[in-house]
Amino acid sequence: MSEVALNIPNDSLKDIRLLYDKYAGMLLGYIRGTVQDQKRSEEHLVRIISEFALETRGGEATWLALRKYARYKLSEFSPILDRDVNLNNTSSNNDLNLLNDDERIVFQAVYYQGKSLTQLGMLLNRSENILRNQLKSSIDKIRNARGN
Repeated sequence: MSEVALNIPNDSLKDIRLLYDKYAGMLLGYIRGTVQDQKRSEEHLVRIISEFALETRGGEATWLALRKYARYKLSEFSPILDRDVNLNNTSSNNDLNLLNDDERIVFQAVYYQGKSLTQLGMLLNRSENILRNQLKSSIDKIRNARGN
């Protein structure tokens, strides 16, 4: 297992393994939408599942609760937008390939990192209306490509 999980009490390892077995595939896909780097994605996966298991102390864990926790943690791991990480290796998600660079940044920041348009406007020094239009445009492109 990764270095991130070394300080885990032995009694929590079973809870972590259960969460990992049940949700790792879906969660890794979700994380890869934000991080794009396979090694960093896997490190975040191990860290998020480990911390979630410790916080819930073996209680009932749902996919929705884990995804919400992961969304919060991912924004904590990268408090500012890292354009290079977000734009590298986007071939893993064909929908993102449909978007231009600005639309992709806005879509990933809002959808995967949970940033608000206000936060994003301050980070990118753009008006919320421009960002809102870029987000709408990116969603429309993805819907049209999927036939919705």
